[in-house]
Amino acid sequence: MRAEVLVVWVGVTLCCALVCAQEDWEEKALSRDPAQVREGPIEHRRQGGEEDVEMSDEPTEAVAEQTKPKRKKTPEEIEAARAKKAAEKEAKAKKQKAPKPTKKPRPPKPTKKPKAPKPTRKPKAPKPTKKAKMTATTQPDIRRPSPEEEEEKLLIELGLETPVQPVTPKEPIEPDLGGVPGGHPDDKNAATTTEVIMYIPEETTTVPYVGPWYEEYDYADLAAKKQQEEEERARKEKAEKAERLRKKWEEEEEERLKQAAVPAEPKKCPPLGLESHRVEDDQLLASSQSHHGFVAQRGRLNMQGSDKEDDMYGGAWCAEPEEKEHWFQVDARREVEFTGVITQGRNSEQYEDFMSSYFVAFSNDSRDWTVLQDGYAEWLFYGNVDKDTPVMSQFTVPVVARYIRILPQSWNGSLCLRAEILACQLPSSYHSENEVNSSDDLDFRHHNYKEMRQMMKVINEECPNITRIYNIGKSSQGLKMYAMEISDNPGEHETGEPEFRYTAGLHGNEALGRELLLLLMQFLCKEYKDENPRVRRLVDGVRIHLVPSLNPDAYELAFEMGSEMGNWALGHWTEEGYDIFQNFPDLNSILWGAEDRGWVPRVVPNHHIPLPENFLNGSLAVETKAIISWMERNPFVLGANLQGGEKLVTYPFDMQRPPVSAMDSRRWRVNAEMNEETWARIQRQNEGALRETPDDQMFRWLAMSYAHSHLTMTETYRGSCHGDDVTGGQGIINRASWKPVVGSMNDFSYLHTNCFELSIFLGCDKFPHESELPLEWENNREALLSFIEQVHRGIKGVVRDVEGNLLPNATISVEGIRHDVRTAAGGDYWRLLNPGEYRVTAKADGYTPQTRLCMVGYDSGATPCSFTLTKSNWDRIKKIMALNGNRPIRLVTRSNPVKTTAASTVAAPRTSARTETHANSQNAERLRRLRLRRLRLLKLHKLRQQRVQGRLRTTTTTTTTTTTTSTTSPPEALRTTAWYDSWFPVDSWSTENPFDSIIFDSAPTQDYPFEYTID
Repeated sequence: MRAEVLVVWVGVTLCCALVCAQEDWEEKALSRDPAQVREGPIEHRRQGGEEDVEMSDEPTEAVAEQTKPKRKKTPEEIEAARAKKAAEKEAKAKKQKAPKPTKKPRPPKPTKKPKAPKPTRKPKAPKPTKKAKMTATTQPDIRRPSPEEEEEKLLIELGLETPVQPVTPKEPIEPDLGGVPGGHPDDKNAATTTEVIMYIPEETTTVPYVGPWYEEYDYADLAAKKQQEEEERARKEKAEKAERLRKKWEEEEEERLKQAAVPAEPKKCPPLGLESHRVEDDQLLASSQSHHGFVAQRGRLNMQGSDKEDDMYGGAWCAEPEEKEHWFQVDARREVEFTGVITQGRNSEQYEDFMSSYFVAFSNDSRDWTVLQDGYAEWLFYGNVDKDTPVMSQFTVPVVARYIRILPQSWNGSLCLRAEILACQLPSSYHSENEVNSSDDLDFRHHNYKEMRQMMKVINEECPNITRIYNIGKSSQGLKMYAMEISDNPGEHETGEPEFRYTAGLHGNEALGRELLLLLMQFLCKEYKDENPRVRRLVDGVRIHLVPSLNPDAYELAFEMGSEMGNWALGHWTEEGYDIFQNFPDLNSILWGAEDRGWVPRVVPNHHIPLPENFLNGSLAVETKAIISWMERNPFVLGANLQGGEKLVTYPFDMQRPPVSAMDSRRWRVNAEMNEETWARIQRQNEGALRETPDDQMFRWLAMSYAHSHLTMTETYRGSCHGDDVTGGQGIINRASWKPVVGSMNDFSYLHTNCFELSIFLGCDKFPHESELPLEWENNREALLSFIEQVHRGIKGVVRDVEGNLLPNATISVEGIRHDVRTAAGGDYWRLLNPGEYRVTAKADGYTPQTRLCMVGYDSGATPCSFTLTKSNWDRIKKIMALNGNRPIRLVTRSNPVKTTAASTVAAPRTSARTETHANSQNAERLRRLRLRRLRLLKLHKLRQQRVQGRLRTTTTTTTTTTTTSTTSPPEALRTTAWYDSWFPVDSWSTENPFDSIIFDSAPTQDYPFEYTID
């Protein structure tokens, strides 16, 4: 019995020793190769693939087979099992010091990144506790086979006869995972069997793992992995941030290079209105003034000084040189956006005064001023380099203020400047002058040559039944001077319909007239289509011609420079250097010279004065020749040329009549070749009053019809554009008394054609900004229409003969007005007259003149006054004179003419001797009278010689009064009613001209309208 107990005790001791040794060896193996222990079950499960369920059931079946022979555990086995469990618990406690495996530790939240799909998240796996419970429920009911039985079974399956020695440590059992089927701790084969199961060779094909989720984590390296992940994430975030910064820097650099290559376009604003005088005089202020004529109000762009430098009006604002601080201030009267300044030097022919650099300051109360900065210091703007060319300086950013000051820093000569301010109006509840919205839907902008032609074409296409485009000629550069005709029957002159013309662009830099005519074309077309009764009455009753540009070459030059950057003279002349308005033939001198000699209208007519010989081959511009030809082709009645630089209307004469010396006046009076009327006119001329035309009252009415219909032309309380008001508050003036010119278009039109033409100066600014065009259209629209309507003022009619044939080139004379008109090619005429009663005479070659009394009323429309002329014998007389070489014809008077009858023919032989005797006596009488007339001519020649000698003696004497001295008194005048009588001998015609003493003063007779007095 003792021996048995001793054997059992020894066996139990050995079993415990083996178990302890095995656990120590497993711990060492685990510490040497933890990854191998961890990968064992994983690889084993991967080999299982999708048959995980079958693999989990195999131990259960094996246990069921091995546990059929049941036997009770001995107390030693129970103790060994308990010891084994305790040892396992201690090993697990030492090995795992980590979060509880039943709860998956949540990884730290990543730092905020740009939103992107979360890469680390996986679909939630089933909780491990549930899976553990599922495995636990299947295994507790089955008794684990003993190690010996399991070892034997495995040996049989593997074909091994002897047990295999352990090579690798036993796989540790994870908590909450079912225990590995096995036997008791004292069973030596149990460990061997477990190791053999763990290290079955892997299959070649890998199957996705479908095992528990937490076996993918290595809890030993969790902190290290977490740190690596955070470092990796931080590295990626840093790289992404660096990439974003790099891209942002590249974009900023690219934008900066773009801005450096193409500077930012400053805001464009219209002028505030210094040049156009929309800025009042009380809005301009300066620090000082050199003298009275150079005040701040003279500091407007393109201000023109007076001809005399010492006059009271200078061509700029000039500062007092002794002042230390200089400034020129403009008050906008409200807050605006200032965007730039335009400066110009002094207008002077003698001095070169201009500002070369300046600062700009702003204020809202005129006390605290802020100087404009460029980002580093006060912004110094560069000014002018000469006195005439404007220079514009623009601000990069608009400045909102009410007051602006120019602070000059350097200048050439004296400190003088002219300026214009660029500013935009801020949105407000009320509108300023720059924000006028016209009620007419028109194209308010400046048009160059191509755009003007396109605009006229569009209007012609819209109203083809009332418009026609044609050209009157070409410029020196080959550009066509286009005209538009607006009439109910375009292209044809209708009898009884007057013709009217508006012309513009004589000076290329005066662009307002050009744009107004383009707007007038649009307006007439649009209103005619809209059934406007006034426009329809104008179009149906008048043939209107509109020429927007008579100097297209110069306009293109001015248009390229812009509205504010062209100086006063740029584009004024043609390409060849001509001023078209003053380039016409001087017919005034021809008329006035003939009037002084008493040759008007007998020798020189008072109308349609012919051009001087070879004048067209002289110094005439190409454009001028084209205009003259156009005037002669069309029977214009009324017209106006639109100009700029002032705001008034001028009427002829434009030329100042030259004074006549006292010597010349005495000479004309002594010769008795000047009538009393001419003498009185010369006296008034010497007093400076002879500038008016015979139709002066009519011209004044025409000028007032435009000036008083204009909205602002008669507002002359502040003076004219460049000085005092010269119109007396009426807005009209005679050009010769204001600024006389020679060879003007107005004088030529009046003396060479039937047309009464005026000059309309539209405003102070020759080339206004586009924003001002709506305002200018509103100011001039009514005046443009009203002036066209004046073409119906006066009388009109046709001149026919008794057979009803229309008589062209017949002369229409009005008693009391020394200016006649002619009928057109169709025999019709128009004579502009003010209301009243007039005696009108119609004359034509070969016809007896006819006089009528015509009444002109105050109603609209011309008074009809037509004439029917009868033929006279003057036509027959001219034919007879032409047959005799236009020489006097010798007439033979017959006394007692004998009538020839049949009886006298029978008695002819008996009376032939008596007839021959009578003829001889008549011939002797004729010779006697011829000798007597020759003696009279010799006596007349002697008397003329004596008169010439007496004239020479009287011119040498010095007398204070005009006296007529002659040695012999002239004989009494002999009157005759037939100047072509044979009183003059043929041989004396070439030596003495009998017309030297003819005075054309007598009344007309029945046969010939003139009677002459011969000394």
